[in-house]
Amino acid sequence: MQELVTAEQIRKYEADLIEKNESGFSLILMEKAGLGLASIIKDFKEPYLIICGKGNNGGDGLVAARYLYDQGKKVFIILTTEEHLLSSDAKTNFNKIKDTIQCLKIQNINNEELYNLINNSNTIVDCLLGTGVNKPLPDLFNWIIKTVNNSKKDIVACDIPTGLDPDTGNVGLCTIKATTTVTFAYPKIGLMLYPGKKYVGKIEVVDIGLPHINSDYLLLDDDFICSNLPQRQNDSNKGTFGKTLLVCGSSKYPGAALLASKAASSIGSGLTALSSVKEVFEQITPAIPEVIHVDFSIEEIIQESIKSQTLVIGPGLTCTKEIEKLVVGLIERVNIPIVLDADGINVLVGNKSLIQNCRNQIILTPHPKELARLLGISTNEVLENKIKIAINTACDLGCTLILKGPGTIIATKNKKIYISPFANAALAKGGTGDVLAGFIGGLIAQGLIPDIASCVGVYLHGQAGELVAGDKTAFSLLPQDLITYLPQVLKIYS
Repeated sequence: MQELVTAEQIRKYEADLIEKNESGFSLILMEKAGLGLASIIKDFKEPYLIICGKGNNGGDGLVAARYLYDQGKKVFIILTTEEHLLSSDAKTNFNKIKDTIQCLKIQNINNEELYNLINNSNTIVDCLLGTGVNKPLPDLFNWIIKTVNNSKKDIVACDIPTGLDPDTGNVGLCTIKATTTVTFAYPKIGLMLYPGKKYVGKIEVVDIGLPHINSDYLLLDDDFICSNLPQRQNDSNKGTFGKTLLVCGSSKYPGAALLASKAASSIGSGLTALSSVKEVFEQITPAIPEVIHVDFSIEEIIQESIKSQTLVIGPGLTCTKEIEKLVVGLIERVNIPIVLDADGINVLVGNKSLIQNCRNQIILTPHPKELARLLGISTNEVLENKIKIAINTACDLGCTLILKGPGTIIATKNKKIYISPFANAALAKGGTGDVLAGFIGGLIAQGLIPDIASCVGVYLHGQAGELVAGDKTAFSLLPQDLITYLPQVLKIYS
């Protein structure tokens, strides 16, 4: 998996290395970064306009300009500060090119020379700020960003598009919208999170020779899935692959029970049992005769749980006092991992300590609004601080948290964060979460630990969405299509 870093992590890591190495090591890192940046820029059409701020991000751009100029490329530089205000390393590199490469200083908005340089360039390189964004941008930067974005030229961002928060993926009023982002050593976590991901374009990671860093932020990939997908030996039997027990559905939402149960069975659960009301079984049994029927009472469910490996609670249950009593009783008494989805989460609002005190591992699968409701905060607070809130919630409640959405986040109680690379509008449809809950339950039944089952389930779910949307478009995906296409996905990784 690709390791991701926060801005503070990489700053501290580089600062420690600079302190431990000989004088001038920071200049060596800048040289490598600028060379790597130039190696990507040269594949774009010249002339190049490199816009530099006063910090080391601007210094990287100055190094890149030197390499491109030495290769005979046509390069222009814009400085947004006076020379004496440049960082020490950036000033060193500016002195190397100030007499050879045309440089324009812009410190006021509506500068006609900027318009002229943009019109005479084919590729614009953003070296304004990098990971240093921690407050609102100055008016000059906002104007430059708007002008650059409106130019319709190719835009290459150095390390991270200016205006994008490297840790949260949040964007300011003005944010560079890059064609390509050239990031150094490790991708910053904000590049993978929405809304920021819409601004980064293609991501190119440049190796600048940093030693390996152990990060708790990871981007899920194919190799991880191949390594963790349950194995299916030919001498197995249904008992080998466990039983998934689901408490789902209602007369209002019978389809939720169908989707979750069919998902668990389709992903490989050896046995799948469903506890629901009579009306649900009457409607869904013809569509999924494989499912074992369990009476909709707490005692029957607990008895069935003794013979099961995992319990999925929530899809389509509705929120009533009776359902709340049922969910609370099951959490207090069952002895297997529990996947809590939808109304299984909603009925616990005001009673999240029940999750903290649960004797077994719980996986929560909320979308942002459900998580906000559980935590007693606004949905915007969740959306603006997804990583922080996901980690804090997983640690505080001692659970695995799956925060659903584009670039779904999986947070563990051990403070690990896994991010899905998939974001597909086709999945923005009622019922897709029911399928995900079933996938995860079915994977736990087969022996995956809850954290790994969560990651594998999210990834397979996202990949299925990609395949369905490719055939049926983002408009026409039905949640049941994710199950129909699952065999194609599993063939990729098994």
